[in-house]
Amino acid sequence: MQMRKGGSVRRARPGRRENKKLLVVTEGEITEIQYVQGLTQHLRTAGVTVVPCTVQRGGGEPSRVLARARALAAKGDYEAVWLVVDVDDHATLDAVLRQCDTGSETVVVSNPQFEVWLLWHFTDSTAPHTAGSLKKELRRHGFVGACKHLPADFPFDRVDHAVGVAKDKSRATALNTRGPNPSSSMHLLVAALQGRAAGT
Repeated sequence: MQMRKGGSVRRARPGRRENKKLLVVTEGEITEIQYVQGLTQHLRTAGVTVVPCTVQRGGGEPSRVLARARALAAKGDYEAVWLVVDVDDHATLDAVLRQCDTGSETVVVSNPQFEVWLLWHFTDSTAPHTAGSLKKELRRHGFVGACKHLPADFPFDRVDHAVGVAKDKSRATALNTRGPNPSSSMHLLVAALQGRAAGT
């Protein structure tokens, strides 16, 4: 506080505070981005306080996703940096997981692919999958062609069901690790978007 002439008090204005936000960098260029953006819109509609989120494509291979994330993070004010990648046949995945386990980034891994997380919005299937079998299953639920684009009526309101399937003890996967087929740690990113600790 500062004194004005005549003894009145002038309160100092608080400095402008920018909102902290999450940076999410995805391996895929379409599906994952559409999902995270659609989910954040749904969560707001559902009355959840959503952490502001910037979603960017990372360029495929996990090492390129990490490099992209670090370049973007250096230019922005982010509270946390998340990478969303698949197991697939990526030769650099384990090296990236080790780097992020001791660094400031967090990696969400889906085995074999992100599409298994999408499938869990419709079913609690526990059978191992290939890329081909995932596409076949998703086509039964409104996906078309190569299943790159989410259907217009994708059931974001079923995210709690997907979370429940992912947290089942047979598929539980910690951050920065690869789990069994099928598994995904996307439920931990969902918790972060909701402003909750990853384990709650």
